[in-house]
Amino acid sequence: MTNYYQILGLQNFASSAEVKNAFRRLAKLYHPDINPSGQEHFKSIVKAYEALSDNYKKSQYDHRLKSHLNNAHKNLSSAKNKETKDYDFSETELKRRQYYQEHYKKQYEQSQQKASTVELKRSNNEFKNIIIATPLAVLLIMLVLNVWNDKPQIKVVPYKEEVQLTKLPVEVERKSVTTGDTPYAVYYGGARQDTVDKRIMRFKNMCGNDLIIFLFNKKKFIRSCYVEHGFEVSLEMLPKEISVMRIMQGRNFEYIREISKAGVFGAFKDSCKFYQYNKKLKLNGNNNLTLMDLAEQGFVEVGEEIFFKKDS
Repeated sequence: MTNYYQILGLQNFASSAEVKNAFRRLAKLYHPDINPSGQEHFKSIVKAYEALSDNYKKSQYDHRLKSHLNNAHKNLSSAKNKETKDYDFSETELKRRQYYQEHYKKQYEQSQQKASTVELKRSNNEFKNIIIATPLAVLLIMLVLNVWNDKPQIKVVPYKEEVQLTKLPVEVERKSVTTGDTPYAVYYGGARQDTVDKRIMRFKNMCGNDLIIFLFNKKKFIRSCYVEHGFEVSLEMLPKEISVMRIMQGRNFEYIREISKAGVFGAFKDSCKFYQYNKKLKLNGNNNLTLMDLAEQGFVEVGEEIFFKKDS
């Protein structure tokens, strides 16, 4: 039986709050947009979270897990009992064992007495040596001092090495995303490049918030790009036509923030809105688009489910 608590790094039967905190912590490490190599592990994390985040599902799973652990404990106890052997000694065997115990006990006591005698003799010899050596050591010290006093005194000045310490700068925490990053590319199946038409489109963000731009063509995802306010990005290798353009707008993007209705991780913390532009865009060699007021520029505000719908 798969232990969802172990997948989340928790003890069995942890609380719902602990489950939620553990999931947020692991999402920072294994979310596909942050760690593409951890995509398979993130799936197991999401599966465990789905089973334990709902109170009803959690109670059912806890009941099954408890039964599984009890059965495993019973099987282990049964296996240990089978390995235990019963011994039945006859009266003769018991007398033989008693004789050997008394015999070895007597030998052990005799050996301890001999060891004590040897240790006492050794201590006496060491004490005698100390008594003899002490006056000799004192005499030797007095002789050295007399010789030392006959020589001129030398003043020794210890050398103090000056160590120059360099204070390392405090590491600045990297922003979750920055201009040019491609959030949700894994979610939509990866970015695509048109190596035939090779159209270029330049986006300039002057709307007052940060943007994430999504481009689609014939119901297929092309590219996503994060653009901070006041920045400009140039997307290359685009097809001749953009059939749908979607834009997420807001501030303070966080990968661990969940968009619950769409079941997607990663969103703006503040002023998060979703827009879609359904008119087709014919691209020439170079194209420019300055984004300011999205509503006035023909973008329609949509819900989370529609925005993250993979089939455009």
